[in-house]
Amino acid sequence: MNSLWGVTPIVNLTSGVAADRALGVNARSLVFTTYHTSSNFDFVCSEIQARLVAERGEDWFLFRWLMLIWAIANFDFFHLYNDRGIIEPAGGYGSPRFGIAVREMEIYRQAGKRLYTYAYGADHRTREKNMALGKWNFCSECPDPGVYCVCDDAGGAAMLQVIREYSTAVVAHGLAMKLIPGARNVPYLTVDVDKVSPGPPRSRRNGKLVVGHFPNHGYFKGTKYLQGAIESLQAEGHEVELLQLSGRPHDEILAAMQTIDVLVDQLISGSFGLTAVEAMASGCPVICYLHDGVAVAEREACPVIEANPDTIKQVLHQLILDRARLSDAGAAGPHYVRRNYSVEALGKHLADLYLATADLPMPLKARVGESARLLNS
Repeated sequence: MNSLWGVTPIVNLTSGVAADRALGVNARSLVFTTYHTSSNFDFVCSEIQARLVAERGEDWFLFRWLMLIWAIANFDFFHLYNDRGIIEPAGGYGSPRFGIAVREMEIYRQAGKRLYTYAYGADHRTREKNMALGKWNFCSECPDPGVYCVCDDAGGAAMLQVIREYSTAVVAHGLAMKLIPGARNVPYLTVDVDKVSPGPPRSRRNGKLVVGHFPNHGYFKGTKYLQGAIESLQAEGHEVELLQLSGRPHDEILAAMQTIDVLVDQLISGSFGLTAVEAMASGCPVICYLHDGVAVAEREACPVIEANPDTIKQVLHQLILDRARLSDAGAAGPHYVRRNYSVEALGKHLADLYLATADLPMPLKARVGESARLLNS
């Protein structure tokens, strides 16, 4: 069984591949570009595509079709994020910038392939539906509506409906479960915990409280509220420092987690992201706003310290005075991530997904089931 993960170049793409491989699946990742924060993929086609255009004067659109033909010939299962597929331009139904091309999805179906589509941030955020979630939401601080996300409720709904019609299964997690109809809940914010080195217990640290905050888009994370809380505490004479890093390579962010006492992930959007999962895996406590209806794994056992713009100063003040809560959250993080957001945990979810949605031959079903059993043991 061969699977292809792509083509959005995000960090947890490689973890999805690793989880598939843990099941015995021949999995690969494919991207056409990379971010400075993520570049470790199996097939990176940006240079090939650029050379084709420069040397032969060919259209990159033709190259995308050639890659689709190659992918159809070599893979059985396709894992794509809703924002784009192998063919460009994206969608065109409901949104000119988001969505997998209809023709591409038709080809997967005609070729007998399995297509699993995943929520990716801005591809499902529609303005009216998101703002109806409450006072604090992803849209409340957006500087330019219509630029970063789908935003258009009618168009976004049309896009997600078409993708759902062609997908073998639609996958989501966290707050996306409230915004994407008919999605299956799979925690795919995945970390290879065996590659994460836990830092020293936070209870052993003395002196000022060092707060880490690593947003790529601060207005979507409530950064200004955190900055205001830190400045107010400093003005009152408290020893607290903000370490803010944005747009840095992934390895640099992971290294910074070892130097801070607590990570503030976000204060308005309502669900934690991969950075928070990585922090918890490393034993770093996390502060985050969690919406009441967010589909977080083991919500009762989740070690996230909750705060929003109204409470962040108070929460930080309590942690300055008593770090026992930081120690407890830091100690619980690695165990929580291993149970719910590790490569092994995702492998079990993928096994369930395949067995429930794919018409596999009996020997292959048995093998997938046995692999999932071993991951459980």
